[in-house]
Amino acid sequence: MTRQRFGTIAVLFILAMLAFAGKSAAQPTYKLGVKPDLKPLATLKLDGSKIQRTEVDDDPGFRLQYHFKKDGKTLAVAAARAHETLPVPQKEAGTYTVVLELFYPAYKGGTVQKGEFKAISNVLTYQVEPGAKPEDPVKVTLVPPPAPAPVEPKK
Repeated sequence: MTRQRFGTIAVLFILAMLAFAGKSAAQPTYKLGVKPDLKPLATLKLDGSKIQRTEVDDDPGFRLQYHFKKDGKTLAVAAARAHETLPVPQKEAGTYTVVLELFYPAYKGGTVQKGEFKAISNVLTYQVEPGAKPEDPVKVTLVPPPAPAPVEPKK
């Protein structure tokens, strides 16, 4: 009788372990996409010769990048998720812009990357001026954004 009871308990234990193993071995589910009510936002500022960003509000966790441009042409793209502060990449004289971008995935078939990067910060414009001597460090200054155009009242 004890041998039969032991066998019943063993079978019940194995069934219980199989039932729980199915739930624990399953992969976690992640939210795919950015909900319309999420508004990722960050702020960029110039700190000496470094670009500094704030934490991203409403961050969905996708790829973040700094996008550097000169005369409307892309010069460099740098990963921003792990770097809240980044030295200015270009040391040549000129006026540059940088913006923080977030990748918004699009889930479609195929093997090519789907989605796009969208700006989630202010556009920071700065000017690089060479030092007096070649060995002197470059001078990086913030270019203030243009004043907004006055709004004319409707007639």
